[in-house]
Amino acid sequence: MGEAPRGSRGRTGAVKPGAAGGAALPTVRGWLVLAGGAALLAAGAAFGYRELIVLGAVPFAVLVVSVVLVGRLRPMRVWRSVPAPRVSPGDEIEVLLGTAEDGRGRGAHLLADRVSGPTGTRSVELPAARPGDSGPVGYRLVAERRGVLDLGPLESRRRDPLGLVATRRTSGGTERVWVHPRWDPLGTMPVGRSDDPQGVFDGGRAGSVSFHTLRDYVAGDDVRHIHWRSSARHGKLMVREHLDTSHTRLTVVADDRGGAAGDELAALDEVCGAAAAVAATSVAGRWACELRLVSGRSLESTGRLAPLLDLLAEARISADAELPEELWRLRNRPFGDTVVLVSASITGAEARLFARLGDLYPRLVLIALRSYGRPIGAIPGVTVVDARDARDLAARWDGERWSA
Repeated sequence: MGEAPRGSRGRTGAVKPGAAGGAALPTVRGWLVLAGGAALLAAGAAFGYRELIVLGAVPFAVLVVSVVLVGRLRPMRVWRSVPAPRVSPGDEIEVLLGTAEDGRGRGAHLLADRVSGPTGTRSVELPAARPGDSGPVGYRLVAERRGVLDLGPLESRRRDPLGLVATRRTSGGTERVWVHPRWDPLGTMPVGRSDDPQGVFDGGRAGSVSFHTLRDYVAGDDVRHIHWRSSARHGKLMVREHLDTSHTRLTVVADDRGGAAGDELAALDEVCGAAAAVAATSVAGRWACELRLVSGRSLESTGRLAPLLDLLAEARISADAELPEELWRLRNRPFGDTVVLVSASITGAEARLFARLGDLYPRLVLIALRSYGRPIGAIPGVTVVDARDARDLAARWDGERWSA
């Protein structure tokens, strides 16, 4: 994460963390000075040199004076503004900070805003506002890769001129910035042909809400949809699930287990980019779209793309995720007529297991990113799109014939 604080240059210093209340504590340099003073005191006492005792007491006296000079930091009220909280990799993020000090104590010499993201945590250092200054303090970040950036809390710092004692206090909350994956639009989309009881096809422009399947009752379901005859036969409550047959319904599954080889985080970035391309094209075509992660999280588009991209930005490597469990969830809660699975780590056995969903979903598509995964051959009942990465997907995808 590169940053260019406005009006200041970054400064670093090894300082031991202070207490939450802003108490003054010795820095690394301060502890070394105290250790030297203690050594002189011990030598003077052991060999009877009064001069060494006097010299050994000086560091302790200096440290006491430094503590008095630093004092305790005042509490601080903080507000933070991010004009563009959703960006893409490579974009510049502008952050504005406003502060106001409360109560008694000393003012800060330096402000440091914590930035936590996919590449780790660091601090962006800024000069504290001087008396008479008005307006917020700003800094800029470059979003290096897909992920979530948490900005804050703000840390105020103060130290003595010799660097022996320092105090820190954290103030304010955090602000979140989503770095969406990069994606290229796709020219065509797969349309499944799922006969419904009213005699129309899922994906056609004519139709209405119609019966789709029976499933177990869950808390919150409309009791008017309970199918009592089936409930009596199965010994548990069953409800009728309906779908709108006037639009194609698409399920996009992003495999957040990482890649089979190489940089797992880079592999997940490519998976999210490919999934974003499919989801974005579906939302642009006004299709109902559900985005799912193999680790279990899911979200429906409701006509908006930003929430889906937020979910992809939040995706992290999930070592505990199991693709068979996600396929089981898809089987027990069918959403539509087309499933697109994007993976950089799927095996041939898992691909054949995915093909078994063909009895519920008329169209199954597997996007296999070979730059990070294993080669996948032809799978009966599954359209396999073999792409190097998310950027290569558009050409491969548009080369397919998607007519049902």
